[in-house]
Amino acid sequence: MFGPRLLAVSGAVLLAAAPAVAAAASTSRARFWDNDANTVDCGLMIVPKEVLCSAQGVPAPPHTSSSEGDPGFVELAASGRPQTLRLGQDSFVGTTPVTLGHGAKWTGRGVTCTTGSGKTVRCVNGAEHGFVIGAGHYTSF
Repeated sequence: MFGPRLLAVSGAVLLAAAPAVAAAASTSRARFWDNDANTVDCGLMIVPKEVLCSAQGVPAPPHTSSSEGDPGFVELAASGRPQTLRLGQDSFVGTTPVTLGHGAKWTGRGVTCTTGSGKTVRCVNGAEHGFVIGAGHYTSF
């Protein structure tokens, strides 16, 4: 019913599709990225060497001086709890984010982040501390 030629073509198509599936399931190590809903930016922080994320809904920490920057940022180290920040300058390593699709995983500096099926991102460190942010939402744990 199926000739050898059709089977060979079908096998070639399956083999060609396999790397794309594996790549989609792999863990990203991009230095600067966003989710595909474009509600969260995350990546490596220039100084200190932690992971930085930005989204609407991240609460502002108290002012310690009048020259502090804008709210909406949270940092997470390999251990310890997340810290909300005010930043007055671009503190991400890199300038053009890589977009990660739904369910994508990212890892760097002892932190793993996963993009949600909606507009959120969940990041956690080795001590099981972290946060969920995106589209006006922020929860730390």
